[in-house]
Amino acid sequence: MSVPTLVELAEAGAHFGHHRSLTFPKSKVFIYSVQSNVALINLEKTQQALIKAQEVFQDYQAQNKPILFVGTRRAVRAVTKEIAIANNCHYITERWFGGMLTNFTTILENIKRLNEQEEYLAGDKSQRLTKKERLVMTNKLERTKRFLGGVAKLREMPALLILSSASEDKIAIEEANQLGIPVVSITDTDMNPDTITYPIPANDDAPKAVELILRTIVAAPTKTVAKPKVTAVVEKTEVKAEKKTTTLRPAQGDPERSRGAKKVPAKKVASKNTAVKKPVTKKVTKKAVTKVK
Repeated sequence: MSVPTLVELAEAGAHFGHHRSLTFPKSKVFIYSVQSNVALINLEKTQQALIKAQEVFQDYQAQNKPILFVGTRRAVRAVTKEIAIANNCHYITERWFGGMLTNFTTILENIKRLNEQEEYLAGDKSQRLTKKERLVMTNKLERTKRFLGGVAKLREMPALLILSSASEDKIAIEEANQLGIPVVSITDTDMNPDTITYPIPANDDAPKAVELILRTIVAAPTKTVAKPKVTAVVEKTEVKAEKKTTTLRPAQGDPERSRGAKKVPAKKVASKNTAVKKPVTKKVTKKAVTKVK
C-alpha cells in the first residue's frame, strides 16, 4: 500500500485542525492556512511523516521488537485492536494504566496473574468451585482481560509506541519520554510535536482519518518499478531513418552510388516572360473622304 494521495486524506477529513485559539505555537509548522478561524493542516507534510512512520514500523517489526498500539478513544478502539492483532502486536484500547511503562514490573505481575486465572478456570481444578465462586472469578477475569487482554502476551518492555491520538493519551507519551521509548502518534494542532518522536500531523478526531493513517503505517511501502530506457529506442529509430535516407537519396558526386540511380530528364517549362509575342495587325478601315470645294 502506497501513501494516500492528498485527495484521499482530504476526503477522510485529515486536514481539519482545531480553532486557532487552541493552536500550539510549535505546531504552526504543520499548518497550511487558517480559514474561518480553523487551522488547516498541510497534507504534504502528513504524507512525508507517513513515509517515515512506515520505515520505522517495518524496521522494528523486522527485528521482532514488541510494538504497542494505543487507541483509547471509543471511535477507534475496534480499528486499533484489529490492526494490532493482524500484525502480531500488542494493544491497549480501554484505558491507559498509570505506570504502565514506568512501573512495568507490577504490570508484568498482573499479566502473570491474569494468565494463571485463565488457565485455572479452563482446567479441571475449577470444577470444585460453586456456581457463585465461578461467577465471581469469571467476572473478575473478564474485567482484567478488558484492560490487559491486549498485553497478555507481553514479556518485555515495549520498544515502540503507536498512538492514534496524542491529546487523548498524554500520560503514555510522558512515560515513554521518561524511558526513552520512541513514539509514533497522530498529532493535531493543539499538541506540542516536540514531545513526540515521529509526529504525524493530522486530525485525530475523525475516525476515517485515524483508520486510514493507522492502516498506512502498518502497510509495506511499495517499491518503484524502473522505467525502460527510451534512449535505446530513439537510437534504433534514428539508425533506421539514416538507412532509409541513404538508399533513397544517394550522395551527389559519388559515381559508385549514382550508378544505380536513374536520371530523370528535366521538363522544360515556358515562363511567362519568354513567351513568343504574336504580331498585332491593325485593321484599317476606309473612311469616306469629303472633297472641299
